[in-house]
Amino acid sequence: MNTKAMLETLNEITLLVDEPLKNVTFTKTGGPADVLALPKTKKEVEEIVAYCREQGLSWLVLGNASNLIVRDGGIRDVVIMLTEMKEIKVAGTTMIVDAGAKLIDTTYEALAADLTGFEFACGIPGSVGGAVYMNAGAYGGEIKDVFQSAEVLLADGTIQTMTKEDLNFRYRHSEIQELHCIVLQATFALEKGNHAEIKAQMD
Repeated sequence: MNTKAMLETLNEITLLVDEPLKNVTFTKTGGPADVLALPKTKKEVEEIVAYCREQGLSWLVLGNASNLIVRDGGIRDVVIMLTEMKEIKVAGTTMIVDAGAKLIDTTYEALAADLTGFEFACGIPGSVGGAVYMNAGAYGGEIKDVFQSAEVLLADGTIQTMTKEDLNFRYRHSEIQELHCIVLQATFALEKGNHAEIKAQMD
């Protein structure tokens, strides 16, 4: 991999060469990635994937790296982490959340807006994108229960909006796992609730 050329071409994106993944994984384990990309916007993710496609480079997404053990030999690919994409927006009873936002932070934003439905996820580590990818759940609730749609970047560079029906959620599984793609953003449909009751369920 010509990392110098990549750094020059994608010079406005944070790219770390030979970055030890133990610096970013929850378990503090793992050797280096050839390149660790930390995009801040959807456009930057598109540019990274487009560059990899043009140069014949393989890439993978680590999400929040909270449920992962990386070998000491590292990963010989372009590793994309979305942890810098973490905006959480509330519009009425709808939440629009960047894939890199922490799931726990999202549940507390729901609480702050007196929105119910996300209480089950308040103790689940990881990112919103990862939660959609695996239909994360706990305490009788799953992401599919509140999921409305996701904006997804496909390997060919197109962005597609996928609905609950498209993702065919089942236990710890979504159709995202069958596609080489990246969840960029997810939209969730919640309901107005009582702040004290929501907090009691989260506690």
